[in-house]
Amino acid sequence: MKLSSPFHILVFYMAFLVFSMPLVTLAQQGSVHAEAIAAAEVDAEANVNRPLWFAVGCLFTSLGTVGAYVIEPSPPASRLIGKSPEYVAFYTEAYKAKAKGIQGRTALTGCLISGAVSVVSYIFLVGVFLAAESTY
Repeated sequence: MKLSSPFHILVFYMAFLVFSMPLVTLAQQGSVHAEAIAAAEVDAEANVNRPLWFAVGCLFTSLGTVGAYVIEPSPPASRLIGKSPEYVAFYTEAYKAKAKGIQGRTALTGCLISGAVSVVSYIFLVGVFLAAESTY
């Protein structure tokens, strides 16, 4: 039995093709995954209403911050038209995660600034009342 016969060469070639196909599929899925995540993060940065979430953090303090992390924004449907189901799944997951993070950080910033303004106002008013009390 010679290994250089055309039959053996064809068998090795077919085995190579059969076992390499899953690797090609995984490589394509990885590129779809990376493309969807990159597009979702860019869109989340552009679409989150930062002034709204800052105001929610200022007005509702800790409750608004928790709400910002709990509320899941939905991705724009126009960005998903004509895309594969894998792309839609990766895009949606990445968009929601990135947008929730932006909402939460912005609301937390509003909460902290609101708290700082409250503390400074309290200290100022206490100082005014103590100064007014000592003049009598």
